[in-house]
Amino acid sequence: MNNRPPSSAPRSTIVGRGLLICLVVTASCLNAAQPSETRVTQVVKDVKLGPAQATPRLATVGESIRDGDVVSTGATGRSELIFADQTIARLGAKTNVSFSDGTRTMNLAEGAMLFQIPKNAGDVKIKTDAITTASTGATGIIERHANFYIKVLVLEGTVRCYLTNRLGESLLLQPGQILITKPDVTALPEPADFDIAREMKTCLLVREFQPLPSQRRIESEEQKQLNLIAKGTYIPSNLVILGRGTQVTLVNAPSTTPPPKPLTNTGHQSRTP
Repeated sequence: MNNRPPSSAPRSTIVGRGLLICLVVTASCLNAAQPSETRVTQVVKDVKLGPAQATPRLATVGESIRDGDVVSTGATGRSELIFADQTIARLGAKTNVSFSDGTRTMNLAEGAMLFQIPKNAGDVKIKTDAITTASTGATGIIERHANFYIKVLVLEGTVRCYLTNRLGESLLLQPGQILITKPDVTALPEPADFDIAREMKTCLLVREFQPLPSQRRIESEEQKQLNLIAKGTYIPSNLVILGRGTQVTLVNAPSTTPPPKPLTNTGHQSRTP
């Protein structure tokens, strides 16, 4: 009679295979859920959150944001959101944003938003009624103010702008470029140049939050502007951006001197057919 215990090899094999299957399934579930994991990471004063068809509630740090949710800020409110891929969205005062496409699309109905999209994070879109922006790696600010204007400016990286309801025409904004247009635009205007260093010093969405992960890249673009100014190949505009984040005004505007040359000598090739 054979009294030897049965071999444990088959059981070990089964357990090992079972563990492997569990790990694969878990990883697949995490990857599938990742695009929609957007959370509130900072709340300043009046910030509300909730589905579009429901009564909004006061937002709290750590809350998840899902498709169909709307985040809105009051007159003194501000908020920061971080996506699973580490994309950052900072909302200024009187801002209203809804989310769709697995929260990969942000629909800006009103207000100002700073966005920081890590390199290779995937395509992130920000839509207004008239203009949609798309980028796979950039830091910038977009503002929509009622029926008066829409502005998009880029601090680092590149952002593609195109008309929301019209195919074909698009504009690639480079660092230091700003696009200003009306909400009823039917053709994209040429961008202007702005002072990146001045914007970083005056923008509340920068000053009142922690330093951005893209801070060094922004500083690199600031230095490029300074080098171009030193060489005489770049003429800084007298645009300064204040208020909720991107309120544009003129400073030191000349009254008797002729206007400066058009800002077309910076080497930017932005428009595409």
